[in-house]
Amino acid sequence: MHYGYNFEEVKQKVYSALSQNYAGLSGIELASKTKINRMTLTKYLNLMLSQGLIRKKKLEQLMYGI
Repeated sequence: MHYGYNFEEVKQKVYSALSQNYAGLSGIELASKTKINRMTLTKYLNLMLSQGLIRKKKLEQLMYGI
């Protein structure tokens, strides 16, 4: 099934999930909370990282945060 997400829609879902979890979330947790496939979400997360919209946190596991 193809959903055809656009960048703004994904960005809003990611921001919403991250704003409720100040410590950050892993990619798997973000995929679960946003209901977006993990591989699709990874593509958008990398784009958001390159634009400086989110940042990576290095803890025991890779986390994303605002």
